Amino acid sequence: MNTRKFLYLLMLAFFISGCEVRLAPSHFWSKLFRTQTDSNYYKGKSADLVKSLTEDIAEYEINKVTVMDLVDEENKAPILGEYFASRIVEAITKKYFFQDKIFRVAQKGEVNAVLEHLNLKPSYLYNKEEIRLMGKALNSQAIITGRITDLGTNIDVHLTLTDVMSGEVIASATEHLTRTKFAVEMLRQH
Repeated sequence: MNTRKFLYLLMLAFFISGCEVRLAPSHFWSKLFRTQTDSNYYKGKSADLVKSLTEDIAEYEINKVTVMDLVDEENKAPILGEYFASRIVEAITKKYFFQDKIFRVAQKGEVNAVLEHLNLKPSYLYNKEEIRLMGKALNSQAIITGRITDLGTNIDVHLTLTDVMSGEVIASATEHLTRTKFAVEMLRQH
């Protein structure tokens, strides 16, 4: 019996000595639950926003849209807002979203020149006259504006598509972003 206990103890010691105790998360789990996001994540979120924003606008005669830089709670365009605006432009010009509809988008330099000429800054809220003047100057039928809000647990991105002639909101969409250190830093830098 003592020999048997000794053998079990010896085998247990052998197995324990060969095992590595690891207290940190394994590589598999850290990849699966990544805390930082990459550009494909933002590309997917912007594509989802554009899809939601444009799915029910076939009745409107929209050929060209203007995409404004997204602003934060202080009505300033952070780096994340500029980045997201460029991703939205990329997504809205993709033909696979729309069966027979192709959107043309006003070029960013042209948008900035018109804003400067009209003494306007990127904003989420423009009045009807400002929207009409921008639409006329850019030859656009609609303007996409957006706001990025840090909610503490996540970051909300909200877009509105506004008809230039009537000043009415045609469509709106919201996506929730993972609140990463990288996203918060981009949101705080103007």
